[in-house]
Amino acid sequence: MNELSHYIAGDEVIKWWLSVVLMFFITSGVILYVLTMDYASEKAMVEITKELKSNEDEITKLLEDPEIRKYIETGKPPKQKLPFTSKDDAVQFISERYTIQELASIREKVSKGLNEDEKQAVYEKLLEKVTDNELMALKVVALKEIKKK
Repeated sequence: MNELSHYIAGDEVIKWWLSVVLMFFITSGVILYVLTMDYASEKAMVEITKELKSNEDEITKLLEDPEIRKYIETGKPPKQKLPFTSKDDAVQFISERYTIQELASIREKVSKGLNEDEKQAVYEKLLEKVTDNELMALKVVALKEIKKK
């Protein structure tokens, strides 16, 4: 009986160590996923900002709205309801809507340089998962980031 209790105690130690190792890998995976999504979303926001910066017509169109102009200049949230108004919220929104693979693919295409047809294709791909109001919010946040710099 004494030997049997020794084996049972040994099995419990093994189970405990296995659970510790398993928890370590699960925690590491979750942390890696979160960091990767934050990085990819941040890159996507930078690309949106760059694209908006190069498109003067879009900036002018956004600034024609007095509420948005006031928000950009003062930081006071616009009366029209935007789904988000901060860069952090925009980054979180992007990471919720797009997978790492989608963001990496778009980033790779953009980094190589795009002609007008390719830009349009990327833009349409982005619009598949975004409503007009969400797109407006992304543009407003990007414009706010441009004005900060």
